[in-house]
Amino acid sequence: MTIQDNSVSANAKTDKETRKLITDALIAKIPAESDDSVHAVSVAGVSPATAEDSAAVAPSAEDAGKGALEELFKGSETVDDSVFDGYYCIRDMDGFEEWIRERKSKLCKPALEQDTPKKKILVLDLDNTLIVRDQSPYEFIVDCHNGFSYAINIHPACITFLHEMAAHYAAIAIYTSSSAIYASTICQEITKRYMKAYPGNSPPFYKIKSGNDCSVDDGMRTKNLLMFGSLDDVVFVDDDPYYSIRNQNDNVIHVRRYHGKKSEEGGLMAIAPLLTFLSSVESVSNTMRKLKKVWHNAGFVKVVQCTRNVTC
Repeated sequence: MTIQDNSVSANAKTDKETRKLITDALIAKIPAESDDSVHAVSVAGVSPATAEDSAAVAPSAEDAGKGALEELFKGSETVDDSVFDGYYCIRDMDGFEEWIRERKSKLCKPALEQDTPKKKILVLDLDNTLIVRDQSPYEFIVDCHNGFSYAINIHPACITFLHEMAAHYAAIAIYTSSSAIYASTICQEITKRYMKAYPGNSPPFYKIKSGNDCSVDDGMRTKNLLMFGSLDDVVFVDDDPYYSIRNQNDNVIHVRRYHGKKSEEGGLMAIAPLLTFLSSVESVSNTMRKLKKVWHNAGFVKVVQCTRNVTC
């Protein structure tokens, strides 16, 4: 290397060192910011506003639940309680079942978030609700030991229906105006099939009430639901709501009558979403009164003052 080369190299080194000194000086003038500071600026500038906006836009689960109920009961406030001073039944069963079907997504969500165990009781009629008699062919015979025997067929959806309802209700009971031996024999046959379909489960019925447990009102047998507890907690399913006591009519769900026809088989499962909904409400009777008003507005409901010689 020549002396000239040494000189160039030295100058280049000096220039490099000078540039470094200038750069360091410029950096020193910039306020130091930690990662935390940058994050704090970002959060302060954006996050709180975003959080507030989200809170303002997104309703709480409780508000959403109330909104769904308001939508379900829409129009009920326009109907006076006096309209239902009597006995009700569903006169347009096709329309009623379609109403339930269209609202299945709302009905199958709990009306209330419950932290307590299930406490609602589902009470079911037998004849033309869960079974049909005097059809051929038949599944079994019930001998009532009084000179009468009956050929019985169980509703095709009965076992599935009971299993689904057991998931929502604290207990399921039977209430029929027929004799005790008739009711107990049929319930034994249903239980046998239920336990075969769902081994390991508890038997479906916790209580069986018969004609001996009916009240007599104006010479007619009526079913007193108070024997199952508070009316706030009892749902009764019957193909003939006129069997209920007058002031308990708000606890009755009218189900499509089953005579063994294929076209009638869908009726039992059609009301399942409605029963699921009622299993979670605070008061069955109060909720049903509102729903009956909605159904009245839709033209589904018939109300009569006297049930003597009157059928649904």
